[in-house]
Amino acid sequence: MGLPIGATDPDPSVVPNIARIRDYWVDGTNHTEEDRRLAQRIELCAPHIPYLVRAQRSLVRRMVRHLMRAGVTQFLDLGSGLPNAHYVHHVAHAEDPRARVVYVDADTSIEPDSRALLDGTDNTAFVVADVRRPAELLAHPEVTALIDPDRPVAILMIELLLHIPDADDPAGLVRSYVDALPSGGHLALSHFGEDDQVLAGFRIFESLRFGQWPAVSLRSRDTLERFFDGLDLVAPGVVPVPLWRPDSEDEVDRNPEKVRMYAGLGRKP
Repeated sequence: MGLPIGATDPDPSVVPNIARIRDYWVDGTNHTEEDRRLAQRIELCAPHIPYLVRAQRSLVRRMVRHLMRAGVTQFLDLGSGLPNAHYVHHVAHAEDPRARVVYVDADTSIEPDSRALLDGTDNTAFVVADVRRPAELLAHPEVTALIDPDRPVAILMIELLLHIPDADDPAGLVRSYVDALPSGGHLALSHFGEDDQVLAGFRIFESLRFGQWPAVSLRSRDTLERFFDGLDLVAPGVVPVPLWRPDSEDEVDRNPEKVRMYAGLGRKP
C-alpha cells in the first residue's frame, strides 16, 4: 500500500510514513502522532486495510516457520519496512538462533529506528537499497556478509510488487531474483488483488482532501500465479492470505475467499 501524498514538512521524522503507520497497526512503538493521525484517516476511508496489514504480518510468521522447519535458514526480506513486532528474525531465531535475516528497504528515514531495533541481535542486518537493482543489492557487503548464495535462501516480497508498475517489468524483476536462487531456495509473495473496496477507499481519501494517493498496481490472482513460473508451488498454492496454512480456525476470516489479497510460496527445483 502506497503512502498518501499531502504532507509538506520535509523533516522525515515529522512526515507520516507508511512503515511507521504499519507499525501503529501491528501495535508497535516506532510511530509518531502524525503517523497515527494519518493511519486513522486511512481507517476512516478503508476500514479493512489495518486488518489486511495484520493478516499479512501473521502470514509472514507462518511462512517463516514453515521455511525454517523445511531447512531454510536464510532470509532476504525486500521492502521490509521496520523489523518490528515479532517479525522475520524473531520467528526464525525462535527456531534456530543461527538463522540469518537481511531486511531491505529504500526508505532512508526508517534506517535509524530499524538499526536500533536490531541492535544486539546476531545474524541480522538492515540495508537501505533499491530492490529494483538486484545485482547491486545481492552484491551489497552487508548482504554478502550474512547470506551464503550457495545455500537455500528465502526471498520475501511481501506487498512489494504493489509498488512496481507494469512499466517497470515486475515479472522480470521477480525472475532476476529467482535466477539468483540456488536449488532449494524459495520465493514468498503477497499482493493486493483487484479490489473495488480498496479503490473506493482511495477515492474517498482524496475526495476528503486528506491527500493524494500514489498510483499502485493491483493485480489478479492469475497474474500472481504467473510470477511463480518455473517454481514448485508449496501447497495450498496461491490463495487468499488467511487461507495460507492458518495455524488455527481463529486465524481464518469469516469469509476468507472474499479477501482480495493473495499469497504464495514457491520452491526452486
